[in-house]
Amino acid sequence: MSCAVHSQYYINNYTAAGMNPGNMNTDTEYPVGSGLDASWTTFHNPSASPSWSANQTIPFAFNFNGAAETQFKVSNSGCLTFDVSSVVAAPSFTSVSLPSATVPDKSVCILGLSGTGANDYVVKKTFGSAPNRQHWIFFTSYTNGSGYTYWSIVLEETTNNIYVVDQRNSTTLSTLAIGIQVNATTAYALNGGSNNVSALAGTDPTAADNAYYEFVFGNRPNEDMAAVGESVPSYLVLSQAPFNIVADFRSFGANSVTSYGINYAVNNGPAVTGTINSVNVATQGATTGTHPTGWTPSAIGIYNIKVWADNINGNADAVNYNDTFYFAVNVVDTLTIRKSCMEVFTSSTCGPCVAGNTNMDNNIVPNIQNYTIIKYQQDFPGSGDPYANTESVNRRGYYGINSIPRMEIDGQWDGNAAGLTVPIFNSYQQIPAFMEIGINTAYYSGTTVTVSAQIKPLITYGGNNYRYHVVVIENQTTGNVGTNGETSFNQVMMNMHPTETGTAITSLTALTPININVNVPMATTNVEQMSDLMVVIFVQDNDTKEILQSEWINVVPNGVQDLDESGNGINNLYPNPASDQITMQYSVSENQQVNWTMTNMMGQTVKQGENESANQGKNQFDVNTADLPPGVYFMNLKTNDGIYSQKVIISE
Repeated sequence: MSCAVHSQYYINNYTAAGMNPGNMNTDTEYPVGSGLDASWTTFHNPSASPSWSANQTIPFAFNFNGAAETQFKVSNSGCLTFDVSSVVAAPSFTSVSLPSATVPDKSVCILGLSGTGANDYVVKKTFGSAPNRQHWIFFTSYTNGSGYTYWSIVLEETTNNIYVVDQRNSTTLSTLAIGIQVNATTAYALNGGSNNVSALAGTDPTAADNAYYEFVFGNRPNEDMAAVGESVPSYLVLSQAPFNIVADFRSFGANSVTSYGINYAVNNGPAVTGTINSVNVATQGATTGTHPTGWTPSAIGIYNIKVWADNINGNADAVNYNDTFYFAVNVVDTLTIRKSCMEVFTSSTCGPCVAGNTNMDNNIVPNIQNYTIIKYQQDFPGSGDPYANTESVNRRGYYGINSIPRMEIDGQWDGNAAGLTVPIFNSYQQIPAFMEIGINTAYYSGTTVTVSAQIKPLITYGGNNYRYHVVVIENQTTGNVGTNGETSFNQVMMNMHPTETGTAITSLTALTPININVNVPMATTNVEQMSDLMVVIFVQDNDTKEILQSEWINVVPNGVQDLDESGNGINNLYPNPASDQITMQYSVSENQQVNWTMTNMMGQTVKQGENESANQGKNQFDVNTADLPPGVYFMNLKTNDGIYSQKVIISE
């Protein structure tokens, strides 16, 4: 900060917020016209030189530095000023330390931004309802060096707080100046006003990785404890009650916190009070408190819970607007394991896509469980991938994607496949699922794939904007080689049936199954081998784009079965699930040599062999599975009588 005698603003740092201030703005962070919600209003366009916008009206009463303000203007270099009559030129694209004579009086600064690119717009939107609204000024898809960066300045009604929100960054930025400048000699800024502030948010287009800074008018009070989050699972199984209520707090008072009261209330019921002692939380410090009294819900259903702290060091909390954190939990009868769907947008003419595919194949897939993969080949750069089709291009548009490589995990994580890590994947896969998808059959006859499956919700879902998708992929292709040096491609989408929009589901009611029976024509697709196909089925919420559950299975030739009418084939696989070893019992009609393979869910052979001493009648052999990672596999038996297949699960 500057050397002002009496500070008129103090700063609270929410450097690992994982949300936006007040959680009012839940819109995704995309460029104008390429995924950003259409309710935002554009008011400043990109330009090659720093420039000011037209004057904008604040939609509610607002004070800056204790005085009422009604208008502001912004520059495409990251400055907002309430001094709309100022003739000071817009600050340069190079950040400078604060305070600075190059910045107008009464300004909020994120200096170091550069709005020169074709997508670099400033937009605005008001969230909430009076008297607790927020007016957002969003620098969307801005540039800094070789990457993109997204930031917002937020004006808050009633509190008169100002927030600077760090939302999305593709590269590491460490050359920003962030703060409030009252005049050319007085500023309240991060890092003492220096121009070396670093960006913290990653590439996630949601608020999950956001950080923000709160500028509060006045002097820092002695006791102020803010509730900033909770660590209670979103879904709880009723039989496992009582549940711990765990909340996250930050200390923003001048005094360190040594004790505080912790409270919660369910559905606006009576407060359940408790006390936490023997802590030492310094100013700007964080702590997590577990309420001493657990919660036992009376029945399944959705519950709204609020938590708050009080009695800070035996004194009243001096600031009340940040005391309470609200969240909801869904208490259910049962849950199941999520099989996360990874959708990858790529092309054989895209040089950077090679790193994404290599990372997926070599670093991610061998080290994860419970997943499905669909790769959508795209029609650019240049002529694009030869296997790009209408469904793959339109699926890109569904997510508002305007560059590749790009991937989605369950329609929620949005990033470059080259930047995917096992911990990132696991953070999505470990979210409980409340839906089961069972694929009963998937076989081909000629150029048609026949699929029979069932979707079974375990809970009743609200809303009615759900769709299920039936997708045929090919495990490996080589006919779509382009210009990026790749010679083969995995999990390539061939057909989305009936189209990329899927099939509407009118309702998802607990334990009410949805049956799927479809024939998927493949004659006009890019399929190379009908024997190398898989079917992926997933259910998606079109309102949030979240994929609720997915499943996949190998497509086998028509007639492949466990047993034929004479009882020949695979009689038994045990134990199933297995860990170190599995025994296969089978029957043949005559003495013959048989061949067998064990394949994973991607159709890759992980074990194989032959049994030359297969006698007429029943036979058996053992397969060592101790070296296989946990997952779903298929035992495939080929005899003179036919081809047989049966699913086996390898557990830890």
